[in-house]
Amino acid sequence: MSFLKNLFGAKKLDGVALANSANKGEYAQIALLAEFQDARPVHDETRQLRWGRVLPRPYAETLELMQKQGWLTATGAAHQTTEIALPFVAQYAQRLAREKADVMPKVRAALEAKDTSQALEIRRQYEAQQPLGQADWTGPEPQMSHSALTRRILFLQHWLLDGLSAETVAWLKLYAAEQHMWGAYWQLPPAEIPFAVQAELASPHMPIAEAVYWRAYGLALYVDNQETWQRCKGGDHVRRLEITGPNDEHTCDVCRAVLGQQFLVARAPELPHRDCISTRGCRCRYEPVLEMYDDLEA
Repeated sequence: MSFLKNLFGAKKLDGVALANSANKGEYAQIALLAEFQDARPVHDETRQLRWGRVLPRPYAETLELMQKQGWLTATGAAHQTTEIALPFVAQYAQRLAREKADVMPKVRAALEAKDTSQALEIRRQYEAQQPLGQADWTGPEPQMSHSALTRRILFLQHWLLDGLSAETVAWLKLYAAEQHMWGAYWQLPPAEIPFAVQAELASPHMPIAEAVYWRAYGLALYVDNQETWQRCKGGDHVRRLEITGPNDEHTCDVCRAVLGQQFLVARAPELPHRDCISTRGCRCRYEPVLEMYDDLEA
């Protein structure tokens, strides 16, 4: 049968059915096709191997099949989805949008109940359905301790929250925890920000959506920095931390003065910097400096 298929041509595929299939190997073909909406070369070898684990046939054979179906063209090193296949890709994009709209409220509800373990499990189940195990909008694969770190945000007591009402603190923590849980950060439409929060966090330097974004980002960054510092303080393979972060028009002189500098773990400056005057808040981050083997021996 395989010989006859090769002789007379591949079986005609149903793109709409593949895009809406419950079988990962089937809808993965449309997911791969979507990667070529803009003309581009084939993926690197590592990426091809990852695709090959989920596709029903090897990566190269899949591209060849798509060309036979008229779904993909190749011009030199570049491949691109054809007009014929764009409806299938659109169907798949609509499916992804529905799945995202369905899962996000579930994670938020788990966080509202302060059940970060359940929230992480929902995220993992959702991402497991993606062909490569990660959605195009979520962050890197979470570590085992990820839910515990997110939980710290929900119970955080820190000067970053000084002067804010209980209502604003609770809302800001939930916003920060949700984004930390997904490993992705986005600005909310103003309509989704409570009026009381808008009034309290309004800034003359930026729109309200951006103002609350940076306040929430600061909470998540603080928790991540504390985890890095505590992990390095308790280990024996890292003795120094480097201060990293953006160096742009929003970076204040206090932060810029320490960017790129290395400190012994026990003497690293507290982050965020209390004297930071950036309108976006302190964005500095601890980066462990791995010691060379010879240094450890010495």
